[in-house]
Amino acid sequence: MKKYKIGIIGYGGFGKFLYHWWNKMAQAQVAAVADSGGHFQQTQDCRWYENWQELLEDPEIEIVSIVTPPGLHAEMACAAMRAGKHVLLEKPAAVTVQDAERILQVQKETGKSITVNHMIRYNPIIQALMSLGESGALGTIRHAVVNNYAQDQTLPADHWFWDETLSGGIMVEHGVHFFDIINCLGGQHYTKVYGCWDNRNEWQRDRVSAMVLYDQGLIASYYHAFSGPGFFEQTTINLAYDLAQVQIEGWIPMKGTLKILVNAQNREKLQLLPGWSETAAEIFGDVTDLSRPEGWGSTDEATADNELVYTAGRTYKADTMVSGTFEIPSTKGEVYGKSVQLLVLDLIQKIENPEHQLAVTLEDAVEALKTAVLASKQ
Repeated sequence: MKKYKIGIIGYGGFGKFLYHWWNKMAQAQVAAVADSGGHFQQTQDCRWYENWQELLEDPEIEIVSIVTPPGLHAEMACAAMRAGKHVLLEKPAAVTVQDAERILQVQKETGKSITVNHMIRYNPIIQALMSLGESGALGTIRHAVVNNYAQDQTLPADHWFWDETLSGGIMVEHGVHFFDIINCLGGQHYTKVYGCWDNRNEWQRDRVSAMVLYDQGLIASYYHAFSGPGFFEQTTINLAYDLAQVQIEGWIPMKGTLKILVNAQNREKLQLLPGWSETAAEIFGDVTDLSRPEGWGSTDEATADNELVYTAGRTYKADTMVSGTFEIPSTKGEVYGKSVQLLVLDLIQKIENPEHQLAVTLEDAVEALKTAVLASKQ
């Protein structure tokens, strides 16, 4: 089995995390690190470069992982591909659409494989919801709400995160994760994007919001705040489908709840959700419809059919309402680590088989970036 040699550019907290998890793999090894801050201690198995261009000249390095502030991504990614390296690029792909399209152009010119670390696509909960959505078990997705309350205790005013020339701002630096999640779950393209925000001061835009209309009718809203104590840090994603309502908890999805209208065939598919536990099930004839108050007059229109559901102008076959919970039986660190390992394995498959379809393409990352940029300007 071939072991691919990886070089990491940037060795902050996340660079160290990647080093830890990739060196557990049989298929990959971190063989070099480029970091100008002196954060890395050279070992027998891993070289250290102060200058990132020197790492690109290392003939043993086959994959370059770029883990620097986003404003540096385009220059480094293009240089790496031109140096004959495959690239694993931290999200966002770039801070401007023009820079992202430049990366796309260089990839086409060089033919090197590249993916972007939208690693939440590899999360077992997101993978299960993608499969359920593609199977038709959930019906059509109509609405999504993302709320992200993040702490700012580790982000002093002089941190590069607040410098939008380096980070792109909250929507670009962090929000792209969630634009990408909704893109992969909905399979739709944005048509209208509206954004608003509030600035703490002239250089810290710390609360941002966006509403996005997609081409098949999905409407999604996004709120991100980096302005509170760590005690209140929380991320929730609510999804409304024709046949289901889902709530997911955690910016790395870890658990959630589901209420869904099913038939016998679709009910079995719920086992795709990790740790699925059915907490309630009611046959339609036993379910009380609370959409009308007591005493509401009946009509002579369509009567209830215990095997059909009418919603959004469509008819679905279902006979039971099921409620339940799901949860990944691992720690957050383990789920995160496994996701970045799967990201590397996916890229290796692409390197070895150019026909392989990446879970996260560069085009996917550019789509999320375009939405984020529009939300930051509207």
